Amino acid sequence: MENDFKREARKQYWLFFRFWFIGIGILAVTATVMAMAQNTTRFVRERQNMQAPSERVYDYANVLTDAEEDKLRELIAEKEALIGCDLVLVTMEQPVEGVEAKETYGYRFADWESNMQDIADDFYDNHFFGYDAPYGDGALLLDNWYEGQEGTHLSTCGKVFDKFGDREIDRALTCVDDYIDSDPYSAYSASILYITEVMSGEKTGLGSVFLLLILIVPIAAAGTFTGTHLRSKEGKITTTATTYIEGGRPVMNVQRDDFVRKHVSQRKIQTSSSSSGGGGGRGGAHVSSGGHSHGGGSHRR
Repeated sequence: MENDFKREARKQYWLFFRFWFIGIGILAVTATVMAMAQNTTRFVRERQNMQAPSERVYDYANVLTDAEEDKLRELIAEKEALIGCDLVLVTMEQPVEGVEAKETYGYRFADWESNMQDIADDFYDNHFFGYDAPYGDGALLLDNWYEGQEGTHLSTCGKVFDKFGDREIDRALTCVDDYIDSDPYSAYSASILYITEVMSGEKTGLGSVFLLLILIVPIAAAGTFTGTHLRSKEGKITTTATTYIEGGRPVMNVQRDDFVRKHVSQRKIQTSSSSSGGGGGRGGAHVSSGGHSHGGGSHRR
């Protein structure tokens, strides 16, 4: 008897949830097929630019060990093939601020940020970086270790320039800020991983959407099941708001508002016009000293 009851319960459970199970199955198959297709086409694009050097890690400040440099080169090679963009790291230990530095090194400017921007852009342009063509798709991370003038500049070009707005640039630089004092390798690799994430769309891809659906569907099913059973157990409503009112119609007392005087007060409400954040790409748009389009931004430590 008990086995018959359990068998009937399972049957009813399947009948009630069969459409949910079928839907989840379809989603799972679709996500798997699309993920497989994405993986097979991810590395199709071959590098077109052969003028740029093969080196990607220029540790002039000597803040990385040889082993860390090699690990960064491997990471960069993997991520370049994934997103089709050059990823370059340059560390330096050189003054970039003030009139004396301007005269000594031939900078165009005397301020820190403008000179960091020029150095990063010129390094990218002079080495003909760009995955698809010289001055093409890529990004260069320049980190200065000169005492009192420490900080990082991100130079974007091509597809990275088109994709990175002020918010993305700030986040890529914050990745460096979070680790640079204790672990330069982790700081640079975190920034490279973030750039890859934005360019590949991995974080907001199909996997996340599918995971969200997997979470929502069972919750919705449980809610539907519970709601259906609760409604089936509700008693029939036998009274209404007018059941105990004589004649079945409520009596409303007359209410009146007398207009006494008119007084209008005016006050200006301030609104924010800031446009510092947001995506949309082309953050920090400018033309380099060599005449090429770049974007980017800086964080000074």
